[in-house]
Amino acid sequence: MACLSRASRHCYHLFGRHSNYLWHQLYQQHLGYVALKQEISYYDAYRDQHQLVRRWQYGQAKTHYLTGHDDSVYCLVWVNKQQIISGSRDRSIKLWDVDAKRCLVTRHHHQGSVLCLAMDPHGQFFISGSSDATLIYWTLPDMVPQMRMEGHLNGVLDVCLVNHFVVSSSRDTTVRVWNKQGRQLHRLTGHNGPVNALEHVKGSNHVISASGDATLKLWDVQSGQCLRTFVGHQRGLACVRYDPHTDCIISGGQDGKIKVWDVKTANCLQTMTGHSDLIRTIDAYKGMVVSGSYDRTLRVWNEETGDCLLSFHSGHTSWIFNVLINNTKIISAGQDKKIMILDFGHGLSTLL
Repeated sequence: MACLSRASRHCYHLFGRHSNYLWHQLYQQHLGYVALKQEISYYDAYRDQHQLVRRWQYGQAKTHYLTGHDDSVYCLVWVNKQQIISGSRDRSIKLWDVDAKRCLVTRHHHQGSVLCLAMDPHGQFFISGSSDATLIYWTLPDMVPQMRMEGHLNGVLDVCLVNHFVVSSSRDTTVRVWNKQGRQLHRLTGHNGPVNALEHVKGSNHVISASGDATLKLWDVQSGQCLRTFVGHQRGLACVRYDPHTDCIISGGQDGKIKVWDVKTANCLQTMTGHSDLIRTIDAYKGMVVSGSYDRTLRVWNEETGDCLLSFHSGHTSWIFNVLINNTKIISAGQDKKIMILDFGHGLSTLL
C-alpha cells in the first residue's frame, strides 16, 4: 500500500498540474510556441485555452453593453485588445475601455454621421470618414484632429490604410487614394454604384472594394490599376474582409449570402446562407467568420466548410451595422445605439 502511495505521488509529480515541463510541451504542441509571463503556469494557460475553445463551441459568452451614443452606431475599430473606437449617426466618436465598460473620450468634429474608421496598426493615429464627404486624421492617444481630407462628392462610406496610403470609398462611386499629408494621389473609377466597403489585402499594395453594383474589384493603390473583378453576388454588396489566415476575400450584401473568394483567381470557393436579410457587416479571425445582418442576428461560420457554428438572435433589437471578432470577443453595434460585447474569455486570467 505504501509502495502504491509513493507511485501515485510520483505520477502526480510527473503528470499533475505542477509538472510545468509536461504542460509546456502540450501547450506548444496544440497552441504553438508562446512565452508566458513568469508567474503563469503552463497548466493554467492550457486549461484556460481548453475552456475558451469549449465556450466558442457552445456559444457560452458573457454579454454586456456599452451605452452612451444618442443615435445609431455605424462603425467600430480596435485600438488594442482592451480598447475600441466607435462612430455614430450622432456625429460623435468615442474611445471605450471594453473591459472596464466605460467611455474614456468623446469627440465631435464631423458635420455629419461618422460612417467609417481605420486604425493605424501601430496605434499612433486613426482616420474617420463621414456623410459630410470628408475624412479626418486624428492623433492617438489624445484624439486630436490634425487634418481634414476633402475631395469626395458624397458621403465617405469606408476607409482603410494600405501601408503609407489612405484609401477611401464613397457614395459618389469612386475610390480615392491619398498620402498621409492629405494629398489626393488617385481617383479610381469603374464601379457603377456606391462603393460601400474597402479592405486592405495584407502584405501588398492591394485593396478590395465592394459596391452596390454587386461586384468586388481588386486595385493596386500605388499604380491606380484595377487588377480583377469578382462577379457572383446577385445584388448589391455591403461588406468585405480579407482573412490572412486563409488568404481569401469574404463578402456579403443584399442577397443574404456570404461568399469566400480566392484573391488570386477571383474564383468563388464557398457560399454561406442562413441570414434572412441584408448582410451589413463581416469580420474574420483565423478561419472563423462573424456576420451581422438587418435580420438582427449575429452568426459565426467556418470559412472552409461554410457551416454555421453559432447564431445569436436576441442581442440587438434592430439592424446590426458593424461587428468585430478576436480570439476572445465578438463586438457588435447597430441601430439600437448600443455596442454589445460577447465575451468568451471572461474569468480566464491567463489568456494573452
